[in-house]
Amino acid sequence: MDAENIKNQEIKNHINMIYLHEENGNEEKIIKEREALKESLSKSTFISVKEDGKFVKIPYGLEDKYLIPIFLDLREFERGIEYFRLNEMDKNKEMTVETVDSYKKIKEDPNFLGFVVDIANLNYNIDADLI
Repeated sequence: MDAENIKNQEIKNHINMIYLHEENGNEEKIIKEREALKESLSKSTFISVKEDGKFVKIPYGLEDKYLIPIFLDLREFERGIEYFRLNEMDKNKEMTVETVDSYKKIKEDPNFLGFVVDIANLNYNIDADLI
């Protein structure tokens, strides 16, 4: 699949609904949306960034924990690369198109916390248990 054809609007909608339900403190709806998000993730394709053939890792916290940035569409990716450029992290980065299955091995790493979606704007974290 070409990066231009990746949209993932359904995932964006679930993320927006989770934010809304978190604001309202509606735990039941949050759980329901997280399950729907998990289902959407399982059949989706994303744009990722690799460096030297490995997924880029964004450090999280003081330990060796990390998140992997994913982009739900080409526009998000372009903003993300600009974010990397501004933070002087853009060297040797390449765009790849990946399905969730591509991340299954990484999930085995106890330091992998999940994905960060739209790192330059929304910056929503998807827990590894949803993958």
